[in-house]
Order: sequence, then structure tokens, then C-alpha cells
Amino acid sequence: METVKSEIATFFDVFPDGSIFANELNGGGYDLVMLGWAGPARIDVDAVEGRLEQPAYQAVAQSLREVGFSSAIQMLGTYAGQASGPAGPGWRTPRSTATAICACNTCRASRLNNSQEGEIYSRMLTYRRYPENLFVVSDRLKADLMAAFASHGE
Repeated sequence: METVKSEIATFFDVFPDGSIFANELNGGGYDLVMLGWAGPARIDVDAVEGRLEQPAYQAVAQSLREVGFSSAIQMLGTYAGQASGPAGPGWRTPRSTATAICACNTCRASRLNNSQEGEIYSRMLTYRRYPENLFVVSDRLKADLMAAFASHGE
């Protein structure tokens, strides 16, 4: 748990406007996808969904289907947190420079020796709230996005 907290805190130190999405395996958190931006970001859900319906993006849509996402809504529903949201302060922890530099290797080693991803993911979800500041979405798609968001918190 402390290693993951250190990794997330380091990420948020560098990308205070960043967001975390879950990479689930059989309904439980296994790895995280961390997206960092140079400033506040907004994800236009309708635009992403629209692109995936275009012929030029069919390879991307197919790739998403292969990993279990039938739509942009389903993929974005895996949102797990932001530094500015309730999860941010919950993941702050003291860390040494060595821990920050070696975080990926430390996490990989700890996973090999002590599988805690389910417990860590469950704890993350206790801080999770719908990110009104991140998603730009039409009323037409918002209900679907909210349903996808809710289904990943169960």
C-alpha cells in the first residue's frame, strides 16, 4: 500500500491536474493508467465517442473491444481519481527520493511477492467521485457515462 501511495503522490506532484483510470482484470484493479497534463484538462466524451465511430479510427475501436471496452463511455467509466478530488489527499505519503525513482520496480517486485491489488483498488474506490471538472458530455451520453462510472465502483 505504501509503495502505491508513494507512486501516486509522486505522479500528482509532477502532474497536479492528472487523472487516474483503472486497468481492471476480472472486475478488480490490477494496474493503473495515469494521465498527466500540463494544465487542467477536459475530456470531450461526445468527441471521443464520435471518433471511435469513424472509419479512420476503426483500428482503435477494435483494439478497445479486444481489451473489453465496447465504447468510449465504458472506457472512461474506469475513472479512479484526481489530485484535486477526494482521492488526492488520501494518497499523500512521505517518500524518499529512492522510493520515487524506483517506484515502478518496487511495485513490480511487491506484486510478485505480495498480491494486494484488490485491497488497494477497493481503498481507492472509497475516495472516488464523479469528476464534473474533467468530463464534458452531452445530456444524451451523460446518463450512460454515469452508469458506466457506477458499475466500476461496485
